[in-house]
Parts: sequence; C-alpha cells; structure tokens
Amino acid sequence: MISPRLGSIVHRVAAAAALVALSACGTSGSGGAGNAGQVTFWHYYAQGIPATAKFTKDLGDTYAKAALPKPLNSVYVPAEQLTQKVVASAATKQGPDVFVQGGADLLQLIKAGAIADFTAQFDAFKDKSQIPDANVIKQDGKVYGVQGFNNTTALWYNKTILDELGIAPPTTMDELDAALAKIGTKYVGIGLAGQGDQDVNAFSFISAYGFDYAKPDAAALENAFKLVGGWAEKGYVPRDAATWTPDVAFQKFTAGGMAFAVGGNWQYGNAKKTASFTYGVVPVPDATAPAKVYQFGDNVHMSAFTKDKKAAFDAIATMFLSKDGELAALEAGSMPVRKDLADTKGMQDPIYDQFNKALKNGVPYLLPGFGTELTQMRKPVAEAWSAVLAGQSTPRDAATTAVAAVQRVAK
Repeated sequence: MISPRLGSIVHRVAAAAALVALSACGTSGSGGAGNAGQVTFWHYYAQGIPATAKFTKDLGDTYAKAALPKPLNSVYVPAEQLTQKVVASAATKQGPDVFVQGGADLLQLIKAGAIADFTAQFDAFKDKSQIPDANVIKQDGKVYGVQGFNNTTALWYNKTILDELGIAPPTTMDELDAALAKIGTKYVGIGLAGQGDQDVNAFSFISAYGFDYAKPDAAALENAFKLVGGWAEKGYVPRDAATWTPDVAFQKFTAGGMAFAVGGNWQYGNAKKTASFTYGVVPVPDATAPAKVYQFGDNVHMSAFTKDKKAAFDAIATMFLSKDGELAALEAGSMPVRKDLADTKGMQDPIYDQFNKALKNGVPYLLPGFGTELTQMRKPVAEAWSAVLAGQSTPRDAATTAVAAVQRVAK
C-alpha cells in the first residue's frame, strides 16, 4: 500500500516483526511455491504503524471471506530485501507464490526470470473491464503484474499551526518559502525524507525547477537544492532529515509541532489514527515549472515457479482487485483503481480530492523511455539531495556531481 518503497520510497518500521501471519494464514514461515498446499504471499507491510497493521489484517480477512481452497501463508519481508530474496528464490524454487514490490525493480525481476506471465489468467478474470489499462503491468504485451490501488505524494500541512500564524496553504514555492520564514523556528517548518537511494521525496522539488532525467540540467537541480538547502541552514527543516525515510518524516508530522510534510495518500489512515490536530493537503507547489509527482502503487506479481497459477492468481484477484480488497486499501489511505469504485463514498473525501489534483502532474514511476539504468540515475540525485539537507555539500557541488553521474549512466 505504499509507494515505491516509497522505502524505503518508503514506510517500513525496523522494529516490526519479521514474520506476520494474516488471520487467514496457515503456518508462517519462508514457505513457498514448493508447498502446493498453500499460497505463500510475501509483503513488506510492516506492522508497527496502526493503519498498515489493519490493512494487512483486512487483506487476510478478504482472502478468508472468499473461502478459497488453499490457506494463505503471509510472510513479512523488509522492503529493501524483497527483490533480492525473490531473485534468489527463483534458483531454488522455494519462495512466494505471490508478492508485492514498489515497481522500481520490475525489469530486473523480468530479466531474472523471477516473475510469471499471467496474461491468460488476467484475460479470464470476470472483472477485467473494471481495471484500467494503466494499472496492468505489461512488458512486450504480456501481463506480469497489476496494481490494485494508486498512490502519489503531496504537501500535508498542520492547519492548526497555519491558522495560528495566519498562513494560507501555499500554491507556489515562493509562498511556501514565505510561510516557512514566518513560522521561523517556533515550530519545525517542513518534514522531508533524505535517506535512501531513490528520489521520491526530491522529485517534486527538482521537477518544479525544470529538472528532467532525459535532459539533466545542473542549473535546474542547483536551484532546487538552493531552496531546500537554505531551509536546512535556517532551521526550517532539521539537518537529521537527511537520515529520515518517508515514514519517519510523516510520523514526526503526525506527532505535532511540524507545519508541513511531504507525504503520500497511503499515510492518510495513519494520520486519522494518530494526529491530534487539524490537517490538510495541497499539491506540492509549482516553481518555474509544474511540480511533478510519481504515480505508483504496489505491483502485485506471481512468481515464475509457483506450482499453481490458478491459486496464485485467485489470491491476487481477491486481495488486490476485488471490491473488498480495494476498499480495504481505501480505508488505509490508498486510492482504488476499479472503475466501479470511482464514485464510492470514501473517494469524496477532500483529502483524496487534493491527491487527485496532484495526479494531474503525475508521471509513471518507471519513466517512459528508460530501462534498468533509471535506478542508477536516481541514486546520485537522491544522494545529492541528502547531502544538501545534511549540510555536507553545497547546492552547486551537489548538483554538478549528480548530473555528471546521471550523464555517465545515460551513456
């Protein structure tokens, strides 16, 4: 229910139990496709966050309600380990039947022969027409995965703090900069995630100043880094934000005392459960160009070595493509993709409305025109972003180094 890792990109709690059994599960364990008596499901939905724990349970309840022949064995695998473990398990044929991943490693998984083509099963799915083409993961015309919900990022704000100081939610970077100056150090100004090897938090800011991976420009990157680096120097964003994951940044926001935070719609469920203040959301403000956001959702795949493709697809369809499964995701904060749920009551929420507005500038996480080199291109940009937040590099040096690295990969 996360972003691409959003990591990583994104929300995992280190103290979470390594194995999590859903209510419908059989015996938890590494299990795998070698055990034909069950369907093994690997996920990274760590249970230390209330809404995430509930979502995991709801997935199990959805599976149990369907009364499918085989029990579900659900296994928690940390996000940063999942792809590596799936690829390794392909050699032993002892791993999951079904698993989720954030999308960044799709091409690697296909190249490794770790995921199955389930075109025939999807084509026979009775509700196929309800799933938009954009949420069907294809390569060379073959279906290798599906997305059961949409996720993106936007700018969350603490309305209680903004009202106290007479600040309106910003619509431009200049307005956000002015708002942070007015807040000063009375409160933490903004929560940004600087840790990791992906650019999920940085992307909206660098794109707002015109940075494009297809035509990487150091001046555009430097302008974005000057802005956030200036905020760090003035104390509007803590220096240790360089070590924060998106989950950590958002947890600090919901704890109170922070005016803004970049976060995803999937964190809405956690905000409702933990925030004691009034909050709102606006799209990340534009600067010299529109602030783009990644559009993503967990990719659900079938392992290439599953012993029972029908049982594996039934699990995918039940947990991620059924109305019950997608409504469980909606309650946790993710936006369903089924066409017949577009007007469901939950989607009328003003928070979701703002995320839908953000998606007007959405681009696929796997940017068109790039292959496996994209991950290598994002890494130096993410590292430069982190170095600027930490005060370890000047905006100019960070931008120059990052663009040079991107250009080397592109060659």
